[in-house]
Amino acid sequence: MRIALLALVTAGAVGCGYTTPALQGRPYDAVIVPGCPSKPSGALSECQARRAAWAAILWERGLARYFITSGSAVHSPFVEADVLAAAMTALGVPADRIYLDRDALHTDENMYNSMRIAARLGLSHLAVASDLGQASGGCSMITGWQGRCTPLNVERRPTYAKLEAAEARLRLVRTPPVAPWRGLQERERARERLTGRKRPPSALLYPWMWTLRVSGTLWIPHGPAVPAIVRWSDRATDGDRLGGGAAGSL
Repeated sequence: MRIALLALVTAGAVGCGYTTPALQGRPYDAVIVPGCPSKPSGALSECQARRAAWAAILWERGLARYFITSGSAVHSPFVEADVLAAAMTALGVPADRIYLDRDALHTDENMYNSMRIAARLGLSHLAVASDLGQASGGCSMITGWQGRCTPLNVERRPTYAKLEAAEARLRLVRTPPVAPWRGLQERERARERLTGRKRPPSALLYPWMWTLRVSGTLWIPHGPAVPAIVRWSDRATDGDRLGGGAAGSL
């Protein structure tokens, strides 16, 4: 994980010139919030809480028309897109403003799937709300696929202030686990058997993506043939929306 993160940070630094300048005076069409693993119990991890709080701040500032939370049940049985959406609604983001990408296993897939969901919705200027490196690197991936994207790096002071104020509420956030659940390696092997295509490890892939880009070739991630359009308001139970504990089924 550390090597992959270092590679992504390096990619973000290399790709900073490929991101789209910030909008002035109007919100982004959609802000992508990429996932990270839950705690083993299904409770919010610090990473998830931080990204959800930052997304809520962007909503309060009027910087987002819609959000796309992205991430499958990658490292645990809890779907990362759902967990982020539940936390964001607990922090005041309307559930009908959040769309879900529940398929992505890696950052390149977070970006590619979300970009395609946005295109189906007629949303063009995107932003990525995440930590420094992933936000810039993710936007650089999107512009490589001919999209428009601006990184919105987490501002730590207001984000942690919001987390402190909402600590009790966020502690209750839960979403149902996937059953049966298959781990990342099993799902990668199943993909390879189905497509005949092997994905390199992220630590190798992300630097390679920038090399391909310079040569005029693009990496196209794994993804559904037609990405599903699913809103959190259509999927969540009342308990999920309010961060009130596990309810419903997947």
